[in-house]
Amino acid sequence: MKTISSFKTVFEKAAYGGSYHTVFDDFLTVCICCFSINPETGMSFYEDEYLNIIEPYKKRGTLKHFPDLLAELVIFMEENLENPLGNDMLGDFFQQFISHGQNGQFFTPFHICTFMAQINSGEETHSLNVMDPACGSGRMLMAFGRLASIPHNYYAIDIDPLCVKMTTLNLFLNGLRGEVVCANALMPDDFSFGYSISFCPLGIRKIETKEKSILWNIHQNSFLKNKETEPKKQEILQLQLF
Repeated sequence: MKTISSFKTVFEKAAYGGSYHTVFDDFLTVCICCFSINPETGMSFYEDEYLNIIEPYKKRGTLKHFPDLLAELVIFMEENLENPLGNDMLGDFFQQFISHGQNGQFFTPFHICTFMAQINSGEETHSLNVMDPACGSGRMLMAFGRLASIPHNYYAIDIDPLCVKMTTLNLFLNGLRGEVVCANALMPDDFSFGYSISFCPLGIRKIETKEKSILWNIHQNSFLKNKETEPKKQEILQLQLF
C-alpha cells in the first residue's frame, strides 16, 4: 500500500541538495517529457529539455530516485481509483510540503468535488466539454471523470505553472483526454503555455502558442459572444424601462 508518507520518503532522497519546490517542478516536467514519446525516434519530443533537467541530478547521484517517485505515484493512483477521498497524490503532497497553503492554495477536498460533479452530471447522450477555469491539481475534473459513462473532453486553466503540470499528469494517468493551459482565466487573451492530453495518438504534447490551443480559442469565442450580446441586452433593458 502506497501512501503520501512513502512518496515523501522517496522524494526527500531525490531532493537531496535542492529545494523542494524546484525538485517537485522538475519531477513533474520530467514525467511529462517521458509521456511525450516520438514513435519514430523512441525518444521524447522534448528530449533536450529532459536532458537539461536531469543533468544536475545525475551529478548529485539522485536521479535514480525519479523512477521510484513515478512508481509511487502510479501505484497510489491505481490503489485509490475508487477511494472516496480521491487519488490526487500530487495535489495533497503539493499542499502539505510545497505550498503550505501560501497564496490561498487550498484545493477543494475530493468528496466535495464528487458532490459538485454529481450536481452537474445528467443523462449523457454525447461527449461534453468539461472545464475548470481555476483547476488547482485537477481534482474537479477527476471527480467528474469518475462519474462519466462516456468519454468527454476535459479542459483546465490555472495561473500557477505547477498546478498546470499536476493537472496534466492527473488527467493523463486517469485516462482523461483534453487540454490544460497556464493562463489567467479572467483575461481571455492571456496565455503562457499548455499541454494537450491524447490517447490516440498516445501522449502529452506541449502547446507553445495560443493559436494552437483549442481551449484558448474556445475561451476567446466565449468572450467575443458575450461582447456581441451586451448591446442587445442593454437595448432590451431600455425598452422595458421606457
